[in-house]
Amino acid sequence: MQEPSPELKVMYEEALQYEAEKDHYNAVKLYKRIVKEAHYWAAPVVRLGDIYKYRQEWKPSLYYNKKAVSLDAGNKSAWWNVGISATALKKGRLARNVWAKFGLSTDEPSLSPVSIRLSRQGQFEILWVSRLGPARGVIRNIPHPGADRRYGDIVLFDHVIRGYHTSDVYRLPVYDELGLLKRSHYKTFSCVLQSPTPKDIRALQQLCQDERLGFEVWANASQSFASQFFGNAPEYYFHNFEAQPELLVAVAAPEREAALEVLDSWKVISLKGYTDFQAHRV
Repeated sequence: MQEPSPELKVMYEEALQYEAEKDHYNAVKLYKRIVKEAHYWAAPVVRLGDIYKYRQEWKPSLYYNKKAVSLDAGNKSAWWNVGISATALKKGRLARNVWAKFGLSTDEPSLSPVSIRLSRQGQFEILWVSRLGPARGVIRNIPHPGADRRYGDIVLFDHVIRGYHTSDVYRLPVYDELGLLKRSHYKTFSCVLQSPTPKDIRALQQLCQDERLGFEVWANASQSFASQFFGNAPEYYFHNFEAQPELLVAVAAPEREAALEVLDSWKVISLKGYTDFQAHRV
């Protein structure tokens, strides 16, 4: 196989440095110059495919990742990126062909759940996702309204593990979310429960489950923090809430009336009250 010149190798290292510094404009310029001069070299093509994936620019992502696997057919990451890009662009046949290479199919509801992380205002929000396929799934938490996501949204997610979401009973891999595929019909509502006990919370959770509504303790359920001691694979810990005089919770429902009805039923059962009911625009 033809080797790139020393000058091109130096240029590639410069491009990697730009990319590490989040200067994607100059990184892309250098990678494209290298590709033009060394069309046989897979490495800069792989980097272009990766950059466009994380920028959610799916047409160039698909182009460069397809080019990458044509140069290096054994690059599993580039193949997976082809599958992600094809899924985003609704190219079903191509996606099916790619997932088949990994022994998977486009629809894989039996796959174990995962966690995804949303980046918002410099912080991460960790969400539980039920998989619908190798790169898409349904959000099962109620995200913060600022995240522009809803309970039941179908989202695209990456294949690179960014850490682990840990509780007393599970340890799920965490992937980056890569965009919204289908908006849920559920809307987001919140209120403050007065002096709830753990039993009261479980009762409200069960009421919501019975009515096919989403439920979340916003005080801490989706607000996780990362340990500083796990290097490139941080551990995001889930903390169970403790009893407190007031507790912020969220309910996901198709309409306002359905959310109010389940909360009013909870009042009767628990003999507790709620205040500050609010509908959020997401």
